[in-house]
Amino acid sequence: MARIVPPPGEQPEAPSFAETPAPPTPAVAFDREMCMQFAIGSVGRMLGPAFDEVDTYRVRVRLPDEPLMLVDRILSVDGEMLSMESGRVVTEHDVLPGAWYLDGDRAPVCISVEAGQADLFLSAYLGIDHRVKGQRAYRLLDAEITFHRGLPRPGETIRYDIAIDRFVRQGDTWMFFFRFEGVIGDDHLITMRDGCAGFFTEAEVENSGGIILTEPERRPIAGTCPPGWRPMVPMVREAYTDDQVEALRRGDLAGCFGERFAGIALAPSLWLPDGRMRLIHRILDLDPQGGRYGLGLIRAEADIHPDDWFLTCHFVDDMVMPGTLMYECCAHTLRVFLQRMGWVTDKAGVCYEPVIGSPARLKCRGPVTPKTAHVHYEIQISEIGMAPEPYVIADAHMSADGRPIVFFKGMSMKMTGVSMAEIEALWQRQASQPLQPPKAPSTTRLYDRASILAFAVGNPSEAFGEPYRVFDRQRTIARLPGPPYCFMDRVSHVEPPPWELKADGWVTAEYDVPPGEWYFAADHSGVMPFCVLLEIALQPCGWLAAYAGSALHSQQDLKFRNLGGSGILHRSVTPGTGALTMRCRMTKVSEAAEMIIENFEFEVLASGDPVYMGDTYFGFFSAQALGQQKGLGRADRLVQALADYAGTDVGGESLPSLTPLTPADAEGCRPPPTA
Repeated sequence: MARIVPPPGEQPEAPSFAETPAPPTPAVAFDREMCMQFAIGSVGRMLGPAFDEVDTYRVRVRLPDEPLMLVDRILSVDGEMLSMESGRVVTEHDVLPGAWYLDGDRAPVCISVEAGQADLFLSAYLGIDHRVKGQRAYRLLDAEITFHRGLPRPGETIRYDIAIDRFVRQGDTWMFFFRFEGVIGDDHLITMRDGCAGFFTEAEVENSGGIILTEPERRPIAGTCPPGWRPMVPMVREAYTDDQVEALRRGDLAGCFGERFAGIALAPSLWLPDGRMRLIHRILDLDPQGGRYGLGLIRAEADIHPDDWFLTCHFVDDMVMPGTLMYECCAHTLRVFLQRMGWVTDKAGVCYEPVIGSPARLKCRGPVTPKTAHVHYEIQISEIGMAPEPYVIADAHMSADGRPIVFFKGMSMKMTGVSMAEIEALWQRQASQPLQPPKAPSTTRLYDRASILAFAVGNPSEAFGEPYRVFDRQRTIARLPGPPYCFMDRVSHVEPPPWELKADGWVTAEYDVPPGEWYFAADHSGVMPFCVLLEIALQPCGWLAAYAGSALHSQQDLKFRNLGGSGILHRSVTPGTGALTMRCRMTKVSEAAEMIIENFEFEVLASGDPVYMGDTYFGFFSAQALGQQKGLGRADRLVQALADYAGTDVGGESLPSLTPLTPADAEGCRPPPTA
């Protein structure tokens, strides 16, 4: 096994690509089998006895496992082993016909960047594992990526020349700074510069604060677009279900966007990717005039599962979503916006590529792990251009369970192989066909306040229809609370079919927070009491349970009881918060005798930002079953603690009872100012 390593003392302090061009030699220092050893096997077997101890560590620096191990060979390594000084590695990746990741017959951005992943190997070769000793894990922090030509095609080989310039220690934390160049033959493909990665404990990552934007980064500014620009088709604020997004994977534009796109074929190279690249599940918000720049905003969501392929392979002892794949998630979200703008064609060979020469900067301040439930991608368009090909530039924000973790500045996307004139011609042909005006699903009131109150205090059949008429007079049904404790104004979107008691899609409800509502005055804190926020989160779950026909699964009248759950509070609700959006879905249903247990996920959002998110479960029980419940019992630690407290003379004075004491008393009272 060859190792191309210069003698000690001859290694330059910071390797320069211009001064030390990649050797045009077919020699291989480590083949793919040895690279797989580094990924999932023994680093000692690859690099020798000096690394045997590293194999005993809880976590070590690795390459990803298949299918994301993209280093087909290491051609050369420069640098003194275990020196913690600068070094260099040259690797190659072969873009094979039929590769699982091909998109429009190209290696997408995420793969073209990820294949330069051997900075991981180089950092280990130079000795980082010997310093952190398995107590700290690798995390990418920063990078800037620029493409110099179109994306790689099948049959091409990308050669990466990767350098680590220096290691830096801050207390117990180690970081290193790196860069690479990628070429295909004589063509310059990609530059990655200002790369920074660090080694952190789980607690340090958890307490890092995530992405914190500066005031200038948040301030609204005007975007850039051609004079008189407008989308090819009228746009309104919309949202798209899982099924609608799925239609885009089949090239069915009308199946997602409606009748205005009927009859328009989309080139297969532009279809939303499927398979392992199924990275978004639904669109929560598409606002054609939204975002910081006023040129458009789109927000998508994906569900994360502990066994998702991109977690289990990256890495086998430290599962986190690759930052490059986070970029691809955002890029897929942006594609949906472009297609809704009418940037579509059936012309063969057209594909999505980054704008050549336009740098994109990454900031990563938190991971997606097997503990993550949901991720959100928010794309804000900053520039729209038409020449020489249609393109956009945008900012992309990503959050994990409500925590902002990634920021991409300058994400770019162009449609290679088609001109704006060709797209305009398509819509001119389409204009002669009579069309229905587009609908705005996000504002459609499927079930209004009157319907919700009918379920709470009126006739359930007026809320849900004929199957529930028996509960108008003859039988009793578990209901929503009535005013003033009813905190749903409308149900605006429903994915699952009615009367089917099974785990299925999302329900979206809304509540308009009145600035002078009774609970703000009654709580004396200036913020919404948690008991009210909890009701706001859980009432849509009760509505969904009724919508699914739970009460019809028993000949007895059933009572509805909350049994437990967990949640994360992200922010308080104040009198100025405005409308809240509540989303929930049923994740599991269990039936036994006269008992039904239903599990839910929920989230409460304000202007698209998370307020409260979590999971819960409810049960339907007969009165007899509830009467037989024994409660927590004296053995429960909480019950024992309360009993001990009740028997203790704590002294002191009792707290005064302050008005208002009831919602009626609060009428006309002003809420206290928030801090």
